[in-house]
Amino acid sequence: MKQPPRSWYPYRNRILGGLIAFIFALMWMWLGFGPALFILVFSTIGYIAGAYFDGQIDLESWFSFFNF
Repeated sequence: MKQPPRSWYPYRNRILGGLIAFIFALMWMWLGFGPALFILVFSTIGYIAGAYFDGQIDLESWFSFFNF
């Protein structure tokens, strides 16, 4: 698979965010807001759990950030 041009690297998170928003909008149109939100929430939880087990996210620092 061919890699995207280096000039795209500064925009990779914006591109990814745009794609996620587009997919969410399509799910909203096909399924409705409630089911689309349900899928989005549990997909996000699954991503965070996977990243935690891969060692890419430190949940303790997140919890200490939100602990007033």
